[in-house]
Amino acid sequence: MTGPWDDATIAPRGILRIGISPRFGQWRERLSADGAREPLGAEFARDILGPSLFPFMSGLSPALTSLTGLPSPALSLGNLATQLDVTEVTTAISLDYGVTSRVGLRAVIPYVKNRVHVTAAPNGVGVGATLGLNPAQLMAGARDQNELVVAALGAAASRLTSELARCMGNQEATCAAINADRAGAMMLVQTADQVSGAVAAVYGTPTVTGGLYAPVAGAALHTAVDSRLTQLNAQFRGFLGAPTSGEWISARPVPAPPMAAADFVQLLGDSVFGISARPLGDYEHSHVGDIEVGVKMKLLDTFGPPATAPLPRAGALRVSAAGVYRLPTAQLDLPHDFADVGTGDRQADLELQGFLDFAFGPRLWVSSVLRLGIQRPDRLVRRITDIAVNPFPELAREQEVGRDLGDVVELELAPRYVPNDEFAVSALYRYRTKGTDSYNGSFQVSSIDGTPLSLDASVLGIGTNETEQVLGFAVTYSTVRGYSHRRARWPLEVSFVHSEVMSGRNVPRQQTNGIAFRLYRPTRWNALRQ
Repeated sequence: MTGPWDDATIAPRGILRIGISPRFGQWRERLSADGAREPLGAEFARDILGPSLFPFMSGLSPALTSLTGLPSPALSLGNLATQLDVTEVTTAISLDYGVTSRVGLRAVIPYVKNRVHVTAAPNGVGVGATLGLNPAQLMAGARDQNELVVAALGAAASRLTSELARCMGNQEATCAAINADRAGAMMLVQTADQVSGAVAAVYGTPTVTGGLYAPVAGAALHTAVDSRLTQLNAQFRGFLGAPTSGEWISARPVPAPPMAAADFVQLLGDSVFGISARPLGDYEHSHVGDIEVGVKMKLLDTFGPPATAPLPRAGALRVSAAGVYRLPTAQLDLPHDFADVGTGDRQADLELQGFLDFAFGPRLWVSSVLRLGIQRPDRLVRRITDIAVNPFPELAREQEVGRDLGDVVELELAPRYVPNDEFAVSALYRYRTKGTDSYNGSFQVSSIDGTPLSLDASVLGIGTNETEQVLGFAVTYSTVRGYSHRRARWPLEVSFVHSEVMSGRNVPRQQTNGIAFRLYRPTRWNALRQ
């Protein structure tokens, strides 16, 4: 019996070996570039959601400086905590046919179902947000309230301008404060005009659109705005005295609430923010993976036919070589879904394989497999970031780029113990390494806020080299030898399989459980019994 791991056997001549192997994988952690374990959603977790991540935000700085008096106002939508895990069900249908006793054909058709579960929680603990989504973008009442502030500043500035003209050379008591500091009064008029324009530019009015973001209620920026308006009101009182009723500037612009989950969905999905992406949330899809076709040739065999020969003697060898072509039939992860997991690379690959089986005795033997995957260049659509760790690239960065995935080398060892004709237990060790991916393409585009962007696709290759070490085990029940001796009705094998990524770099820490089922179907009568 061969069990679920690869070995040097091929299907017997004239036999079609049909395999169905559903395997259930899950991962919620990944191994970083230094091999440390980290949550799978770590790249989306941010202590500060600042201008480097979202368009339009940095454009508010000049107006906010006028509003607050702060030379470098801190701009942040707060923080983001993200939990992410992936469940993947891969059902591989394999077809092996023995053309001769030494040559076999093989095809593998994987069908993959992925479920990505994402929980994105903005501003859950220790908010720290200075900006939120501007309520005036949706609420006419907020725009009207902001207009009251603009009108009050304009009215106060207009009154002071009139008084400056009236008090020129006038010694009345009402002109004393103005004449004592005419330069300060004129500066106050200019400041009020600047602050009035900044209120409209940031918060918005019925006639001015305003920013997409506005200062958060109770946070540093809005507190500074309130203090600035209070200060201006006091200055106007100093020059003009108290108004007939109320204050010169008593109204305040409508602040934003801290960004909540629904706001974050809007931020990613609404085209006005420039990102135009699928929100971080649960998503499930199914598609065929990358189909494999290949040929395998047995070069040396002192084991004998697996079904009918006596159990191998110590020192028996079986050596084979194979060539596999992997078709680009999978579904890629979507460029506008930042947490998506594809069903394969969707890239044409050529893989060379070498197999060696060695028997330590009649009941114990080991298989070793060496694979070299040569990946072919292609083109695809990706979003190109300035820094590889930017998790929310905007739509303007979506371009068709050239791609050449790094070549892959795998070494696999699988010892097997066969206590009798029906049962076997086996283990697996696999070492895999993949080179760095190469991307090419340069583009000059503009961000949605008008900022010119120079994009270099080579940044997409940063951190794409991979290594991993996998351990696994399997328990197999087989009727193949019993069928060959007419003790069983059907020649089949059933295995329970478990494997787990134990260490590595830049790979998911995946655990997999599954069932491997193989049925031998003679295409000529009694092929297994000859």
